[in-house]
Amino acid sequence: MLKVGVIGAGSMGRHHVRVFSELENCQLIGLSDPNPEKAALAEQYGAQYFGDHRALLAQGLDLVTIAAPTSQHYALATEAIDSGANLLVEKPITDNLDSAAQLIAQAKSAGKTIAVGHIERFNPAVSELKSLIDAGELGEVLTVNAMRVGPYHGRILDTGIILDLGTHDVDLTSYLLDARAETVYAAAIQRQHNHEDHAVIQLQFPGSKTSVIETSWLAPYRSRNVFVFGTKRFAFCDLMEQSILIYGENPNNGSPIPAPHEVVKGEPLRREVENVVDAVTNGQEPLATAEDSMYALKVCLAAVNSTETNSAVNIG
Repeated sequence: MLKVGVIGAGSMGRHHVRVFSELENCQLIGLSDPNPEKAALAEQYGAQYFGDHRALLAQGLDLVTIAAPTSQHYALATEAIDSGANLLVEKPITDNLDSAAQLIAQAKSAGKTIAVGHIERFNPAVSELKSLIDAGELGEVLTVNAMRVGPYHGRILDTGIILDLGTHDVDLTSYLLDARAETVYAAAIQRQHNHEDHAVIQLQFPGSKTSVIETSWLAPYRSRNVFVFGTKRFAFCDLMEQSILIYGENPNNGSPIPAPHEVVKGEPLRREVENVVDAVTNGQEPLATAEDSMYALKVCLAAVNSTETNSAVNIG
């Protein structure tokens, strides 16, 4: 039975509270948020409310979710590790590479686990798509592209869309390709936000593999799609519907007919939290590690640099 807590009970944190309250092998001790109205959320799920996160950390927690704004991740995470807790940090791990490296080193020195909330890895459709790719069902995968668009929600103020949403698909496409990008070129538009709110990111991987990611806060509707181009088959994955269509070879040289591939649907966040709980309980590595998230952050920071210099950037 892990004693757990949540710091930050906003749009994502409140769902962490709910999921932890439902797990039989977790005891939800409490949540911390500067907004006193969140006390009602704590009461709803049988937990304590703490206006100060230090009071929550003083409860001797085994695992803490940090779902505060990105700019606060490093400070909160270091305090949580010092209190003796393992971490599940919402992506990105921090807002700069130096603090990410320091946090990883601190956790290793303390013998603590840091998992990062790259939630799309736990989407059942992504899990199935990864299995198809790894089994060679699509042939050699040449490129994995992603589109993630929707209206601006007004919650994110401290970063642009590349660091907010682009980190999802940099991690996702790299995970599906089982590789890390070598160079990035990006172009961005800023219209309604104090940072960029539309971006196209092109990644170059070893072996001439590529990924093109388009992400936007300027669209009138939400869409989350992944396109996998293989030498044998093409796959279209709808992340919101948790569905996969496979376009195979047509023996008559006509247009290939898409065939749905079965996906057993489920809640990605619950699967993510269960993975982290298992990792902490059994001393295993979580599926989305701190190092994975530092890589995604490095790529996205390079993409921001690319938009400013109008040139390709080596990731190194």
